[in-house]
Amino acid sequence: MPEFLNHPPIETATDPVHSAADVGQRWRALMGQLGFGERLIWFAFVGPDRRFIKALSQLEIGPSPTVVPVRRMMSALHDVLDGFSEGTTVAALITRPGRGNAITRGDEKWAAFITEAAAEFGVPIEPI
Repeated sequence: MPEFLNHPPIETATDPVHSAADVGQRWRALMGQLGFGERLIWFAFVGPDRRFIKALSQLEIGPSPTVVPVRRMMSALHDVLDGFSEGTTVAALITRPGRGNAITRGDEKWAAFITEAAAEFGVPIEPI
């Protein structure tokens, strides 16, 4: 069975995160077999215990990568993180229409914008 069709049980969504592969598995458990009709950046917080905090948020994005919405998001996340315990990080997931599609250049550009804006605003992030 192709990997994108085999999803971890939802109960594993808050298992500890110790690697990029763990972050991917937590997102896969949370998203299940959803198909996406729009482009979004999902984000969640990973607590100092390395577990996803049970709250998801999203930012609508367009088809062409642009840095402005990502910078706004990181500025807001920087402020929000002040209310969390030290050691809390942000996990981000980029979704778009389709299922099991390969990573595109646009996906890579969005990820680069997220990484750059996180560094600019001092927001600790997990691998995208």
